[in-house]
Amino acid sequence: MAGRATYSEDAKAKVFAALAANDGNVKRTARDFGIPSSTIRRWRDDWEREKNLPSQEALEVATNDFLTEAKEVRNLAIAELKRKIPSANVSQLVATVGMLTDKVDRVEHVSTQVIDHKISLPSSEEIAEALRGLQQVALEAAARRDEEIVEAELVALPAAK
Repeated sequence: MAGRATYSEDAKAKVFAALAANDGNVKRTARDFGIPSSTIRRWRDDWEREKNLPSQEALEVATNDFLTEAKEVRNLAIAELKRKIPSANVSQLVATVGMLTDKVDRVEHVSTQVIDHKISLPSSEEIAEALRGLQQVALEAAARRDEEIVEAELVALPAAK
């Protein structure tokens, strides 16, 4: 019995970019890569929970590769469209150009979407500055409170039994 196939981070990054280009269509992406749709669905679910995201470097390579190829095919389709305008039905070429343009637009934003979801913690200097500001506000509030107290009497509490 064969075990579960393993995929490199680069392969997962390519699937991630293609899934974005396919507007989240798992079946189409699975067909494009020959990977079971259940595998891609599992990866997608992990990515949506921000677990096991492909590295930023792998995503940049995958999106650049996809964009290069998609733009090349789109440009060839546009050239063919220009050639066929006078004599042919060009609806398929128009659809291809539109589809590829749409995919290019989606994939161009993949790497920025991943960055937007990552949380960065403040630096130690930023934390120290925030604490200094908090300390200053607390001291000012305490000084105002001291000015408001006109008369106070200390009362001893009864001892606990």
